[in-house]
This record gives sequence, C-alpha cells and structure tokens, in this order.
Amino acid sequence: MKPIRSIKTKLIIRIIIVFVLLSMVLQAIMFYSFRYLSIDSAQEKASTVAELTRDAITSFMILGVYDKRSVFLDRIKYAYGLKELKILRGANVVKQYGGVFIKDQVKSPLEQSVLDTGNKDFSLQETFVNAEFSLVIPYKALSDHKVRCLNCHNATEGEVLGAISLVMDLSKHRKQSISIMSYMIIISLVFSIGTLYIIYVFFKPYTELFQRLKFGFQKTQEGDFSETIEVPLLDEAGDVAKGFNSMSENLSKTLSSISSRVSLLIGHEVLKSGNAIKDTENTVDNLVKIYNFKRTIEKDSNRIEIFLRFQQILQEMGITTYCIYEIDNQKNVMSIISSDSLLNGVPGSKDISTSPACISYCNDVILNNVHECRAKRTGNIVDSKEFPAICFHFTPPKIVGAVNLCHLCIPLYVGGHVGYIIQLIYPFEGSDHFHSVLPYVKSYLQEGEPVIQAKTFMELLRGQSLVDQLTGLYNRRYMDEIGPKLCAQALRRNTILGILMIDIDFFKQVNDDYGHDVGDIVLKNVATLINSSVRESDIVVRYGGEEIIILLVDAVSAKAVDIAEKIRIRIEETPIEHPSGVLKKTVSIGASEYPTNANKFYQCVKYADVALYKAKHDGRNRVYSFSKDMLE
Repeated sequence: MKPIRSIKTKLIIRIIIVFVLLSMVLQAIMFYSFRYLSIDSAQEKASTVAELTRDAITSFMILGVYDKRSVFLDRIKYAYGLKELKILRGANVVKQYGGVFIKDQVKSPLEQSVLDTGNKDFSLQETFVNAEFSLVIPYKALSDHKVRCLNCHNATEGEVLGAISLVMDLSKHRKQSISIMSYMIIISLVFSIGTLYIIYVFFKPYTELFQRLKFGFQKTQEGDFSETIEVPLLDEAGDVAKGFNSMSENLSKTLSSISSRVSLLIGHEVLKSGNAIKDTENTVDNLVKIYNFKRTIEKDSNRIEIFLRFQQILQEMGITTYCIYEIDNQKNVMSIISSDSLLNGVPGSKDISTSPACISYCNDVILNNVHECRAKRTGNIVDSKEFPAICFHFTPPKIVGAVNLCHLCIPLYVGGHVGYIIQLIYPFEGSDHFHSVLPYVKSYLQEGEPVIQAKTFMELLRGQSLVDQLTGLYNRRYMDEIGPKLCAQALRRNTILGILMIDIDFFKQVNDDYGHDVGDIVLKNVATLINSSVRESDIVVRYGGEEIIILLVDAVSAKAVDIAEKIRIRIEETPIEHPSGVLKKTVSIGASEYPTNANKFYQCVKYADVALYKAKHDGRNRVYSFSKDMLE
C-alpha cells in the first residue's frame, strides 16, 4: 500500500478523525450525563415516595386503619408512575405481629440486604433501550421522633422494623435520551460536513500552491527554471509563490550569465543538456580542470609530457582512440608521436600487425607528404561526421562487425604553421557523447596550444644548440651532457661504452688545394658515411674541426676496433664528388672503452685521442685501440 503524500488528503483525513473523535467524546459525555441525571432524578423521586409511604403507613397504624394501606399504595403507584411499591416487614415485626401477608416475605437480594444491614440501597437494571430503577429504604425503631416506634414495637433503639421497596421504569426517559442523542448526532454530522466543505474550499488554493511548489522544485532540481506559480492569494502564501518565481528567474539569469561568461572565456559555446544546474556545475568543474591543466603543463619539461597529460584527459572523457601527429614543415613530413588502441569496448577485432603504440589511422602517404593531409593543408578542423568521405586517406584498421568509424582532426599551430594534428576516432553510434565532450577537448587544446608552441620552440632551440649545423651531427656540448649519463648506464647494465675518435687524414690540404667549400663537402660526406655505418642507438659527435667521436652504446668488449675498421674501409672506398671533380679520403681512428680503460668518461676520450695520435704517427689510414704503452 502506497503512503498518502497529498497534503490535501492528509488534512481532510485528519480533520475527519478529529471530528469523529470529538463527536464520540461529546456523545459519550451526553449519554453519561443523561444517565446520571436520570438516575439522580429517579433516586430523589423514589426517596420522596418512600418517605411519604413510610410516614403514611405509620399514620395508618396509629389510626388503626392499617388494613386500608393497599388502596393507598395503589394510589401512590399510580400518582408517581411506579412499576412496583411494597412494604417489607422486618424479622422483629413478623415475630410480634405475625406474617399475615405471605407476599411480603418474598424478598429480592437487594431487599434482603437492606433489611439485614439497615442501609438504604438501590440498583439499576438496564439495556440499550429499557431501564429499571429499584430503591429500598429501611425504617428503624427510634425514640426521638414525634411517633415513638418503641411504644408499639418490642424492639431496641435503631433496630430495623421494615423497609419500603419500590421499582421505577426509566425506559421512557431512556428512549427520550436516545432520541435527543440521535438528533444531536445528525446535527453534528451536518455541521461536520459543512465544516469540512468550508475547510476544503478554504485550503484548496493552499494545497494547490503546495502541489505547484512541489512540481516547481522538482523541475528546479532538474535544472529547468521555466515553471512559474500563479495563485489567487494575497497573504503569506501569495508571497511564497512570488518568492519562488523570483528565485527561479534569478537562478536562470545567473546560470545563463555564468554559462555565457565561461563560453567567452573558453572561446566557444558549451553543449547544453537541458539541466542548467548540471551544465553549470560541469562547466565550472571542467574550467577548473582546464585551468589546473594549463598551470601543470607550464612546468612540464617538454612537449611529450604535455601530450601524455592530454592523453589522460582524453581517456577520462571516454575518448580512447586517437593519434597525435607531429609535422616537420622543413622536410615536408609528419610522424606519429602518440596513439592509442582502437576503440576500447567496441565489438570486433582489429586486423593490424603494428603495436598499439604505433597505430596510424591514415594512409602512410600523409607521413611522407604533409600536404596530403586535409587538416594540415586547410588548417581547419576536419570532421567526417559532416561528410563521411571528407578525407580519402582515412583508412582505419579492419573491424569485424558493422561499426561505422568517424574521425575528427584538429590542427595545432606552431609559429604560424600547423605543427601538430590531433586525430580523434569515434564510432558513429557514439557520436552524441563524443560531441558532448568535444568543446572541453577544444578548450584543453586551446589553453595548451601556446604552452606546446613555447615548449616546441624551446626544444628546437635547444636541439639547434646541440647539433652541428654543417654536418647535422651532435656537437661537443651535447657530448658533455650525454657522456656521463651513458657511463652511468653502462655501469648499471654492466656493459661497455665504446669510444671512437676519428680524424680525416690531410684535411687541411683539401682546404688549401680546393677551398673551404670543398672541405665542407668532404666533411659532410664523411659525417654521412659514419652516421649510416652505426646503430641508431649510437651517438655521433663532431668534436671539433675534422675530428668526429662515436659513442658506441652497450658495445661488446674488444669489438669497437672491428666497427672502426669497417668505417675506415667504407670511407676509403667511397668517392666524394665535388664541383671540381672526385676525391677519396681516408681516416685515422683511435678506440678506447669505458670502464675497461678508465673509470672516468673524459679520461677514456683522452685515451681514444692518444690511440688516434698513434695511428696518425704510424702513417694514418689505420685503426688503433688504446693500450697503456701508448702513454709512454
């Protein structure tokens, strides 16, 4: 059974209960009042009749006409409407005068009790309609009255001589009481119904006000402030309705103002869900997160850390499939710096052989020619939901099942040019959620774009300061930074750091004979040959002039000389073309190993230089590994 919630219903039920209880109490009071008055009146009347009868019978005895008492008793019964009236003889009188009247000796328990105790007593026998009142009054032998009983009776002072017993029928009074109570009940019922109607009419506007308020607050909790309350009340209830309307209007204006200001702050309109409170709460919450995001990335050391944080934001928003491309505008290429697995939770399997960390959702042609990328070429956001085939290079991995994938590409600018492409992948069926969080994604990118741009420029400048502009190799400054780190790595991994110092033989003669331009060509070609002859993990540094150092990471002991020999042979056999003809050059190489030869990085560099000096001293175009006898 559902609980009663209507205030109107509750009020009516409670008023009815109060009226019923009040009526029952009043009727009970009236019933017992009538009963008490009837009994009291009957008792007083009976006492009067009993005393009158006693005195009359006494007179009859004195006058000697006691045998006429029956006529008198009948007249008294008729005059006072008694049902029964009789004279009872006590035991002493029966003994003295005899029991002539047999019927007088048939006594009720009440009569016998009064004769035995000498105390007046009464009883009431009643049903709902009928009632009989019985009263028995004793008379005793007394010597202080005008009529001295002891003169005629052989009795002691105070002895019970007899009693007057009478019975009164109160049924008529009882019926009158019931009739009066019935009228009163009807009157009370009519009065109650009228009162209830008046209360209902009076409280109806108030109950309607409560219902409207309840509905209005429910709408307010849902963020809908369009509900207004119009009631024809000019009292405090009317003021409450006006207050609610004013509150709804002010809340609606305030939340709209907050939303508008936030939209101006983040640069675009936030998607509305229809719940102004939730929209405002989510907007402010996301604005705080965006602000904290910007403060955090400003202190990150590089752009990669920023993109890692941005990936976390995407995943928190439910965007689990994306790819971030970095564009090299000078080389007209782009590379993937971050991506995530394909649509977590979407039914099906992916037909890809690459690692999830290297997933590309576009044709590889855009990696080698950035102008094939529509977002890069136009500099605008590209969304395939608006036009499914907007970009022909979008080729997502194959998924089993009918899953229609869409993509949205957002360009980020660096120095006036598109430097990054943020590609977001989403299913067409889940586009509502995706586009609901897209404004916040754009806000994060908008706030992070200047920081990413600054970090990119800083890394570019730092990279330029660590790279030799002529050869494209790292410079000596970079070696100063990386050398100690590689030594610590070698110790931690229990490996060898090989160090090769290379010098181009008779390089000064090239500058003297052909000029510095040809010397630069020779240096570039030698640097290219060396760089292509080692692993990607190895580091090639232009140490100074025509000297080049190779740091062989995690090298095998005594294998540095073999690598150096391969480099020497390749350079010796490779012709170098220049505007005046073709040259062939040779190199001399000295090798050392850390920590085999020394426990300090630059000590090992020095030992490699000693080995190089030995190779040049012994005729050039050769490779020597450092040994301690070279120090002499």
